Amino acid sequence: MNESTPPPRSAQGAYGIAGEYVTSEAIYQREYDSIFSRRWLCAGRLEELDPNSNCLPISLEKQSLFLTRDESGTIRAFRNFCRHRGSQLVTEANCSSMGKRIQCPYHAWTYSRSGDLTSAPNMAENENFDAKAHGLLEVRCEVFGGFIWINFNPEESVSQWLQPVAQYFQDWQISDLRIKHELIYDVEANWKLIFQNYSECYHCPIVHPMLNRLTPYQGSSNELDEGSILGGPMGLAEASQTMSCDGKYAGPPIANLNPDQLRSVYYFTICPTMFLSLHPDYVLIHRIERIDTGNSKVICQFLFPTETSNQQKLAPDQAIEFWDITNRQDWNVCELAQKGMSDPAYQPGPYSHLESVVAAFDRNYLSELAAEPA
Repeated sequence: MNESTPPPRSAQGAYGIAGEYVTSEAIYQREYDSIFSRRWLCAGRLEELDPNSNCLPISLEKQSLFLTRDESGTIRAFRNFCRHRGSQLVTEANCSSMGKRIQCPYHAWTYSRSGDLTSAPNMAENENFDAKAHGLLEVRCEVFGGFIWINFNPEESVSQWLQPVAQYFQDWQISDLRIKHELIYDVEANWKLIFQNYSECYHCPIVHPMLNRLTPYQGSSNELDEGSILGGPMGLAEASQTMSCDGKYAGPPIANLNPDQLRSVYYFTICPTMFLSLHPDYVLIHRIERIDTGNSKVICQFLFPTETSNQQKLAPDQAIEFWDITNRQDWNVCELAQKGMSDPAYQPGPYSHLESVVAAFDRNYLSELAAEPA
């Protein structure tokens, strides 16, 4: 086989998933118990944690948490409620005023940034009150590639879990990149339909004519085709430098990429919350949050190297516009799929060889769903 020819792909005769997987409330809850409660979930970029307040409220899987830097500078995550009567501690309005401690706005119970209860007014008179037993409840939190990751029931470290794509994080120097722009979308579709759509380009000639001109849909190959992290590269057309409306670089190419990396875009799904799209000149992140069975939120961030005086200036607008158009085209067909699969008469059809990664996503999903809850 010619080295430039992508290896053959096969969906192994697989059919799509049944409609109940995008409509059933019972399956939605089971997904939390078997997948979302035990996998690493991306909570955002480290730079989003304000260095002045060092405190950030977040919501993951409808659970209220907050991120903070403790006294040693370590990033930590805690359940966002006071151990007294449950008042929410950190909000968008008060996070910048917390200083070196976390104080409840209700009865002034106060915690260190390590989660220890340091002050509980008028509780000294309570016999046998033990401040050590009333510290904040911590959730496992780790930083990798400049991202903050949360896991409610960790079975391995985030670096172990991300090992299949660790080299890409290093090659693209993702820890050093910074958010240049963010797009947020509300999509009326189940989270899995968004993952499936991202995982194939069978639809690209029809849905994405502009994208298909830049990266012809037959030019993809799979480097990771089993497990919770899937994907591989797509070759750029001869006249294309990157994914943008005009096909030209949105900034200087990322330093030290090899010739193949400079002529490809690498697409990976990191189940269950992230898409990682590696371009020659920038990195695109889609972060997917479940809302309910038929609704999802997608946060799309454009990461670029920081500018220096001797560097070609960033011109991200063409890339941002390109992906906003492409995203909206994708969300439209995902929403159409949600509506069609909600019909009780729907029966899934067979996958084509161009949907082999979709079939792999389904296999991993169904395997994880069948696992005993954490």
